[in-house]
Amino acid sequence: MKTIETIIVGNGEAALICALSVMKAYPEKKAAILSSEEFSFDPNLIYDADSFNHNSLWLLRGAIKNRIDNKIILESSEVIKFEKLILATGCRPIVPEISGIELEGVNFVVKDSDRLRQIRDKSLQAENIVIYGGGYIGVEFCDELLRLGKNVTIVEKSKRLLPSSFYSEISNSVQKALEDQGGKVQIGIKIKSVVGIDSVTGVLLKDNSVIDCDFFLICCGSRPNVEVAEKLGLIYDRDRGIFVDEYFHTSSKDIYAVGECTARNDFFNGDFSRLLMLSSRFEEAHILGSNLYSLIYNRGKIIDYLSNRNKINEITGVAECINHSVYPSLVQ
Repeated sequence: MKTIETIIVGNGEAALICALSVMKAYPEKKAAILSSEEFSFDPNLIYDADSFNHNSLWLLRGAIKNRIDNKIILESSEVIKFEKLILATGCRPIVPEISGIELEGVNFVVKDSDRLRQIRDKSLQAENIVIYGGGYIGVEFCDELLRLGKNVTIVEKSKRLLPSSFYSEISNSVQKALEDQGGKVQIGIKIKSVVGIDSVTGVLLKDNSVIDCDFFLICCGSRPNVEVAEKLGLIYDRDRGIFVDEYFHTSSKDIYAVGECTARNDFFNGDFSRLLMLSSRFEEAHILGSNLYSLIYNRGKIIDYLSNRNKINEITGVAECINHSVYPSLVQ
């Protein structure tokens, strides 16, 4: 049985940043990134295939089947023992129930820079564009494409644009701004199907009206990848993500989660939320990796986490001890 002190499950930037932070803070610990898919970064930058030393990061291909205590069992029946397990599984686009979305010219917004460049290049070659989803991303795409002289229609199933972000006054102002640029806004209606044989030529709405287009962009939000959390027996919600506390603890000891797969407590409404900016996601991954075994990074200051969790020794120029409150955790 193989033993790896720290295993990060994921394939995106958050997983990589977290892993590199662990390596930097704890060079004596063995670390590995585990993914069932091709890695989205260049393995040659960090992968040492011939040795398992303290300065290398292992990249493992495989899918988790289940867990027994601090051991994960892969689909290949391989068993790996860990000290700390971090889930950074990210999210995936929500696929609406629309027939014909497999046609050429139908695109989903994914959080991958290369894929987004491809979408941009394809949209620049199109003339008639339909965007399904009136959230931040849909409105932003609509605005940019209108500025480039494209014929754009944005369709939103809610009764106004940006329904979960702003009050109706701002939503109405945004709609007017898009329409003043020549955009068309369809609200309070869903798309039924994609029209076309090999490639998209239009979309059919629920009222049976058709909007002609040669480029169809779906940006109906994202859903967290919680399948691994389910196999591990963690507490999660399929729409909001894996429940974590402010220290990224999940409902199981020594298992953490970070990034877009998590549901964190919202300070303003007291409920769990998935709203997370790109910069915040990277910063959280860095903080978790650095603080995994001891608290050495907090709000930009280098500190030492003592066994007494309410006191922190003075180091690196910090003038006095800082009181550190331990907030309630999901871990019993």
